[in-house]
Amino acid sequence: MKLTRLITTKITARCTGALLLIIIAALPVFAQNFQKAKIQIDLNKLADKASEVVEVTVEAQTLKLAAKFLKDSDPEEAAVKALINGLQGVYVRVYQFDKENEYSSTDVEGLRAQLRGPGWTRLVGVTSKREGVKVEVYTMYEGEKMLGLAIIAAEPKELVVVNIVGPIDLDKLSRLEGKIGLPKLDLKSGSKK
Repeated sequence: MKLTRLITTKITARCTGALLLIIIAALPVFAQNFQKAKIQIDLNKLADKASEVVEVTVEAQTLKLAAKFLKDSDPEEAAVKALINGLQGVYVRVYQFDKENEYSSTDVEGLRAQLRGPGWTRLVGVTSKREGVKVEVYTMYEGEKMLGLAIIAAEPKELVVVNIVGPIDLDKLSRLEGKIGLPKLDLKSGSKK
């Protein structure tokens, strides 16, 4: 009886150890999958020309820390907390210019080229030639799982690039439209308001 219990304990310990090793080995692959959704935002030339530049880089650890300060009792804060849970990063770049045409579409062609790559799908495209505005929203999926979201909003005197890396629930995101500074994009119907 003691021998059987000893063998069972050793087998259980080995299986548990093997399972832990498999999980630990899989973690970098899980993180790597999300890294596919991180676009390289290399727009330093534009930063030199712009009159105002906003650069926001929030990595996973900072997002987790921020989520701890959000109250579950406040519906809006709880919605934000649910949205950022599991995100790997949020990257925002805003370039404002004093005059029109201080940057061109070729300046952002590198970003668009990345978003034409494997896995990316254009969700929303709005162009107004009269106002010189072009807004594009892209998503990246792997199977049923969303890996990321990218937005390029170009106006004659302003360029905004947003890249959210990690699982994003569009239903949760659409509930926050028009709140906490998020624009009203009407993601469900695919048109910008």
